[in-house]
Amino acid sequence: MSSRAHNPSARWIWCAACTHRGYLTRGDARSVRKRHRGEKGLAVFACPHVDGLFHVGHRPDALSSGKIDRGLLRTQAVRAAAKGHVTL
Repeated sequence: MSSRAHNPSARWIWCAACTHRGYLTRGDARSVRKRHRGEKGLAVFACPHVDGLFHVGHRPDALSSGKIDRGLLRTQAVRAAAKGHVTL
């Protein structure tokens, strides 16, 4: 077994649509968040473009304040991709 098998920070793929690292499991993303210096304010959230991919970062302010929900965030991401603003 390779050394990467037990290192969640080494198991990621690039999400071209979000321009973030994407982790294949929520657990991997959580463990990376815990290892990050200054983890306060970082969240694990599902990628709005790719099912089954998770990102570590700051949540959108509108999502945190309750102005939009995750469903609307995903709908907006799909519409932006359809208009050609991002590539999937």
